[in-house]
Amino acid sequence: MYKTIRRRLCSSALLVMCVCGVLVQGGVSAHAEADSELGAVLSLTSGRSVVVEVKNGKVQSEVGRNADSSTYFSLASVSKTLTATLVLKLAEQKKINLESSIETYLPEIFPPSTTDALGVQPVWAFLNHATGMASHNFKAVSAGKTSYQEYAELAATLTPSSQVGKYLYSNDNYVLLTLLIEKVAKLKFESAAWRMVWQPLGVPGGYLNTTTHATQVLGGSGAWMSSARDIAVLFNALNPQTPGKKILSAPWLQKMHEVRYSSEYRNGLRYLKGRWGHTGSLSRARTAVVVGNGGTIYVVLSQGATPESSDKLFNGLAAIDSRRKEK
Repeated sequence: MYKTIRRRLCSSALLVMCVCGVLVQGGVSAHAEADSELGAVLSLTSGRSVVVEVKNGKVQSEVGRNADSSTYFSLASVSKTLTATLVLKLAEQKKINLESSIETYLPEIFPPSTTDALGVQPVWAFLNHATGMASHNFKAVSAGKTSYQEYAELAATLTPSSQVGKYLYSNDNYVLLTLLIEKVAKLKFESAAWRMVWQPLGVPGGYLNTTTHATQVLGGSGAWMSSARDIAVLFNALNPQTPGKKILSAPWLQKMHEVRYSSEYRNGLRYLKGRWGHTGSLSRARTAVVVGNGGTIYVVLSQGATPESSDKLFNGLAAIDSRRKEK
């Protein structure tokens, strides 16, 4: 049994529904249908979890299992959207040329060779997982690496395993972008995220989790912690179609959503089921964010090992949005 949440958690000992701070016996409410749909997605998860629907910056509905919209979770790979936002912001500020090779900005970790298959690729390729690199974060952990800096240095010595220019999802790309941000912004990743994204948006935003072997090497590729409420604010800020505060100017928002290499992955955003957002899976974390066609944002954050693929959560949220559109 999940508990529906409105601004505060209900006691697990009571079979009640909490609506706008008022306890309603028996679970009868005007939000019951929406809560039921979110609850169906929640039922796909295990452990501490929350599913939230946000529109125009306000939480419309949320259901949770020992959590609510302000509870911090690992974002897993949803962290990549934050990282991409920082890279594009630095590009908008003319501090990064996205057409330039990444070794232009990180010469200290790339071999001094004009034929290096990874370092000569443009920043755009890293944003879009088009470098041909596979993920080597598990290799980094098994090799005794204990920081994202060390993982990035390892990744810089490796050779692309697939055809350059083709889509191949890789944590290597975004851990290298983490270092790129720190080098260009002259700030640690956490500080850059706060100053350039969260502070302008007026929300706490979260922090980088370095407490486990899995997360300490990931940096901006998968180690950010935040709440569903704050993540919804970020994704609204990346939506050119909605009102509210934006992190990027209109032309740069358009660039973020443009197809550069693959239509399914665009500069830190996943496009699936006719909608966009991102997904994440990491150890005991499953996450998904879907931006609906009308601007409604759906977020599921879970501290559990199910479902096996977070795409199932994305599809569940996209299905809710489809049903809302049909009504």
